[in-house]
Amino acid sequence: MTPTTTEQEIVPAGKLRLGINGSNATLYARAADGSASGIAVDLGTFIAGELGVPFEALVYPGAAAYTASFGTGEWDIIVTGRNPLAAQRVDFIGDVILIDYVYLAAPGRSFAGPDDVDRAGVKIGVPRNASADAFLSERLKAAELVRLPGDMATAADMLREGGIDLYASGGDSLQHIANRVPGSKIIGTFETVAFAISTAKGMSPTARARLTQLVNDARSAGIVEKALAQSGRQGVRAASD
Repeated sequence: MTPTTTEQEIVPAGKLRLGINGSNATLYARAADGSASGIAVDLGTFIAGELGVPFEALVYPGAAAYTASFGTGEWDIIVTGRNPLAAQRVDFIGDVILIDYVYLAAPGRSFAGPDDVDRAGVKIGVPRNASADAFLSERLKAAELVRLPGDMATAADMLREGGIDLYASGGDSLQHIANRVPGSKIIGTFETVAFAISTAKGMSPTARARLTQLVNDARSAGIVEKALAQSGRQGVRAASD
């Protein structure tokens, strides 16, 4: 089947290229055979199938590398959080998932809850340019933000070594980091972030409408709900209308 002009705009390379933040454990996982899997991959595979084109997952090692790809033309769509930084660089098409963002306290550090972290001398690690960075940059008055590449290994090392007092990110990803850092503790949710299938800025209204239809079709097909049921993710749920 020959793709329409609209579909050619969505997939200019003849395949659907989905950019993924590989440190977001809610959206991405590595399958037993080494291939990419997870909610984002399931959504991309569905949309590619509806378009009748091959699917390719482009996995970036952390939030810094992932956000650096914005505007480069390397991917056609992404699944990214609705935050002020992303809004400057991509167009949001349709919400697919909601993720609770939480703090993970380093071993030996005690906080009563999310409202207790904004104190002088407290260092809070965040993935550079990710949702936690965007929201906390606007809110914190006294605590210091420490921007990291966004990979789990660096965050775990900083928590273990005392380079930061807390790390802020999506709850499911933080659980993976907590498993690497004995004595660390998740202390509460500070934001719930909607994640949307998104494109580079400048897509035509006709192409946006077609992609919106495909996102709605994926939601109607229960792609996210099925993936969540299989994965047992915590602090995450399908976006409602």
